Amino acid sequence: MSDERAIANQTPTRGLKRLDPNGQEHQRDWLFAGADELFRGLYTRAGIGFTSEVLAVSSAIAGEGKTTVSLGLAVTVAQDYPERRVLLVETDFQNPTLASDFGVEASPGLIDCILGDEPLELAFRSSFLDNLHLLPVGGPAPGPGRALRSSRMAAIIDSLRQSYDLVVVDAPAILVNSDSVMLMDLADGALLVVRSGLTPQPVVNKAIEQIDDSKLRGIVLNGGHSAIPGWLRRLCGM
Repeated sequence: MSDERAIANQTPTRGLKRLDPNGQEHQRDWLFAGADELFRGLYTRAGIGFTSEVLAVSSAIAGEGKTTVSLGLAVTVAQDYPERRVLLVETDFQNPTLASDFGVEASPGLIDCILGDEPLELAFRSSFLDNLHLLPVGGPAPGPGRALRSSRMAAIIDSLRQSYDLVVVDAPAILVNSDSVMLMDLADGALLVVRSGLTPQPVVNKAIEQIDDSKLRGIVLNGGHSAIPGWLRRLCGM
């Protein structure tokens, strides 16, 4: 998608503050000059946000920008359609950032609802937008990767689908955690984020093979030049 390229090369203009493990404040630069229009073009071309659905966003490997894309999509759709209820769900147990990014309590969260007795309603967090809610991963918990494969997780996704107009699931990297494939199977649609210059073409191809063709809405190219084959770029309208 030509409008979605070069995310990493933009100059940030605003972001979300968070604390690192040492208590130092940092800022996630998820918005940059033209970010609103970029994400608006992304959700329009991918057909996201126009019907009630669950969208899984993933990447082949870590560090490609999937969390930034997930966050940007959720915020932009919520801003553009204040009458629609949007939920951003964090599922990466190994690298949780959502709670610190938004300055909300990390627990109870998703893992507490899957493995414990916490009601799902207690895990939702408000944001700076009235119609945008957050579901941090919560925890910690032993062996969290298997939790995503539980019947409870499938039931939670179904419940969220009934309660929100758009659920954006920030899924783990596909080739790092195979549970991401299961999340994409539970979702109604999927986006794959690829950072140019980082991910070799064979790795990208392997990740694409894991996604159901009928659910792949598009590939977000994060950076300038891409390792994506030309035929696939044309197929996805990039």
